[in-house]
Amino acid sequence: KEELLQRALMAYRAEQEKPPGVSRRSSRDICTDFEKVYHSTTGKHISLCHVTLLRRHNGHKSRLEAGQDQEWLLPEETKIIVDYLVNSAQQGFPLSHQRLKYEVDNILRARLGDGFPEEGVGKRFTERLVKKHGDRL
Repeated sequence: KEELLQRALMAYRAEQEKPPGVSRRSSRDICTDFEKVYHSTTGKHISLCHVTLLRRHNGHKSRLEAGQDQEWLLPEETKIIVDYLVNSAQQGFPLSHQRLKYEVDNILRARLGDGFPEEGVGKRFTERLVKKHGDRL
């Protein structure tokens, strides 16, 4: 759905670039057109909200993007941690929650310095990390 919305957004932006006085298609019409094309190619119905399209056009982030901004670890750091977990487990030394928290806290203190809380990541951080990346662990 996100990919379809991005394509609709590109079409809407192209419409907005038309010179004044030239007829432009509305966000609602563009969403409807993309829904029809998607249905004809896949046989599945999907709804695109024209208000969401307008918000994205005005710079609002998707829920996924907004959520990523609130995460402590950068995507590269998360990849390093997950790879470290996998390698440790393959060698027969799976990390405990305490040890994982220790490693994550060290990475974040190195990057954020005094901007990182003294108590480190929260109590459920490791649980959420394992849940989010469970397919690799």
